[in-house]
Amino acid sequence: METDPPDVLTSTGSGGLFSTGYLRDEPALAAVDDDETPQFALTSRKHGIEIGTSESGKTVRPGSNYRMIGIVTDKRFLLLVGDDDGDTRFAIPHVDIDQISGDHSLGHGQITFRRCGGTEWQVHCGKQGIVDLTAYLSHASQAWIRVENILDEVKRMLVTATEQHDREDHEQALETVLEAGDRLDAAGGTATEFGSPGDVNALAGRVTTVRERYIATLTEVRRSRARRAVDTGEQHWRSNDFEMAYDAYEAARAEYDEIFSLPTADIPELADIRTERDRLDTVIEDLKQSPLRTAVAADNEAVAAEDPAVAADHWAKALEAYRDVLELDWGADERRFAGDPEKVRDRLGTVAENLVAARRTVATDAMEAGDWYADASQPDAALEKYETAQTAFEAALADARDCYPDATDHLETELDAVEQRLSRTKARLNGDPVDVDDRFDETGITPDLDITTADERSPSPTDTTDLSDIETGIDGTDPKIDPTGHGGS
Repeated sequence: METDPPDVLTSTGSGGLFSTGYLRDEPALAAVDDDETPQFALTSRKHGIEIGTSESGKTVRPGSNYRMIGIVTDKRFLLLVGDDDGDTRFAIPHVDIDQISGDHSLGHGQITFRRCGGTEWQVHCGKQGIVDLTAYLSHASQAWIRVENILDEVKRMLVTATEQHDREDHEQALETVLEAGDRLDAAGGTATEFGSPGDVNALAGRVTTVRERYIATLTEVRRSRARRAVDTGEQHWRSNDFEMAYDAYEAARAEYDEIFSLPTADIPELADIRTERDRLDTVIEDLKQSPLRTAVAADNEAVAAEDPAVAADHWAKALEAYRDVLELDWGADERRFAGDPEKVRDRLGTVAENLVAARRTVATDAMEAGDWYADASQPDAALEKYETAQTAFEAALADARDCYPDATDHLETELDAVEQRLSRTKARLNGDPVDVDDRFDETGITPDLDITTADERSPSPTDTTDLSDIETGIDGTDPKIDPTGHGGS
């Protein structure tokens, strides 16, 4: 087609004595939609169009002083026949055209094609350009048929993917929709080759329409997968499975990244999805801080506790939490979680000493109370306190063997002492002979270990260790608050 359309496409009205007219109702170009581009124009003054066989078909000829005007666009074959009673219009999509041939051996040209369903059409026209016209129609027909077949397949696959998504079969839904995308790319390649380089053509527009549906379906599937991964991350976080939580959140972030790699203009609910992704980024940052926050919170609570038993519980929690911090990303090139390993390891040693000291304080307090009741001739009360002391010394010894071996010898000596007291007290209650009470034997040697004595009560109030070095690894001012509600202290 020329840059400026010819008069045959833009004019109306009947001809006169020395001219043949055009169409009656409106210019031929008015029949062309905005999403298609004219490629060829052809006319016939007398013969017009023959549809079907000579026995069962019909012929549509232009009226006196009018024409048959054909327009081949990149979408269809338009045939317009002018007449005083009104114009006749036919529109044959390229996808319906098959078996195309051209003939210019007659006094005029003729295009013959068969529509899907078997009806034969003969369109009479001039000879000029008929070879190029026939070639274009053949190429257009093949391209449109191939693309439409692929698009029908893609649409069926998208329906299947949606059904799989609704059944929460997210893995299969993603596989199906991605396969549909591969088929859609094949259709897009054919559509691009059909048009002129750099130009938009109707066939490419047809692919674009289906691609919008594909992007919407893919977005829905990936968004559901992201949300599912976030839920999994939350479950792991609540179980203190921090690394698994991080991996799940990273999987969710990857799904959102895949969504944002799509043409943003075609992504439905884009703003809401961005909000979800931003929230996820915040959650991941909170998760990175959470293990250290948990440890520091327990540490602070232990230091603040006045009751040695309460302090011991907090020291135990802090010990395990600091160990968790050290074990996270073990052997990895880069740490994902907050906490300087060297500083955490140093604090871990102090916490271990404080834990053993607090448990020993509980034990020695109970043992001294038992001694008081024994001296007051209250063996039943003394027995209860000695049993409490025995349990506490056993717990302290277990912790010492686990994390503070320097204290084990001392604690074993003290445990043996309280067990002797138990034995003597039970003997008194049973009326059995009692061994000599050597509690006040000044010849006994007490090991000189760096461990808090019973007279010092709980070590918690006196532990003034500055935790600022460790807490500097935590963003924010409140280590006890986890904005997601997952864990923390």
